[in-house]
Amino acid sequence: GLHISWIVIAAIISLSLSAHFTATQPEWVRSTVWGIAVLTAVLFFISLLAHELAHALVARAQGIPVHSITLFALGGIARIEKEASSARNEFLMAIVGPLTSLAIGFAALGAATAMGWSPAGRSDSILGAVLGWLGSINVLLAAFNVIPAFPLDGGRVLRALLWAIYGSAGRATRHAAVVGQVVSVGFIVL
Repeated sequence: GLHISWIVIAAIISLSLSAHFTATQPEWVRSTVWGIAVLTAVLFFISLLAHELAHALVARAQGIPVHSITLFALGGIARIEKEASSARNEFLMAIVGPLTSLAIGFAALGAATAMGWSPAGRSDSILGAVLGWLGSINVLLAAFNVIPAFPLDGGRVLRALLWAIYGSAGRATRHAAVVGQVVSVGFIVL
């Protein structure tokens, strides 16, 4: 599904991408900039969907029902019907999303670099420019998602590791939540 906030963030991302492509590809005409900005925003949301689908597929492989996937302003969420049955299963469900984003990111960056894209955002081709941005944003998405702030994926990975150490899902959840609160306060201060 698409939350109503997705429309707002899609418009903001398209606007931001139009500014990015105008700055990095000054030879592109305005209609090309806007068309490629919208296309890139759609591809970004497809990569977010792939991230969430990875969580859902691992959950379903473990026999855990997945009710839905919803994209919204801050990314996406897979509504998984019940908790993992073990620390290992929790770890696998949590880590697969960031690994998917990282794989998409590195694949896109590799292809973009082969097409002449540079980290400054400059590219000899439209596809190189699109893939360069998509690769960069997916690597950043993976990095952000592994921050140990529960309920982000990194917080769920931390919870799984603590669960394996403590042998208690409840205790692991409480400690992961405290770490998440500390990280959140750190972000607010920053």
